[in-house]
Amino acid sequence: MKKQINKHRKKMIYQINDMIFLNFRNIMISRSSKKLNDKKLEFFKILIKIKQVYQLKLSLTMKIHSKFASNLLQLDSKNSLNEQ
Repeated sequence: MKKQINKHRKKMIYQINDMIFLNFRNIMISRSSKKLNDKKLEFFKILIKIKQVYQLKLSLTMKIHSKFASNLLQLDSKNSLNEQ
């Protein structure tokens, strides 16, 4: 069963000080329509890595927790050009 579950998962490993985008999937935004929201937030710096959870340096105006799972993060496009 574990083999089937992990078949489509990617192992995402980010390093401390990487600049990454944050996905808006579970974050509530005060826009009138969900369709008009951006898919990703501005990019943030990784401060701490704890297994598959990463603590980000968020702006002071954001009133959310600063730790996120790796599936909500995506590398900056400048960093991923060498992979294409």
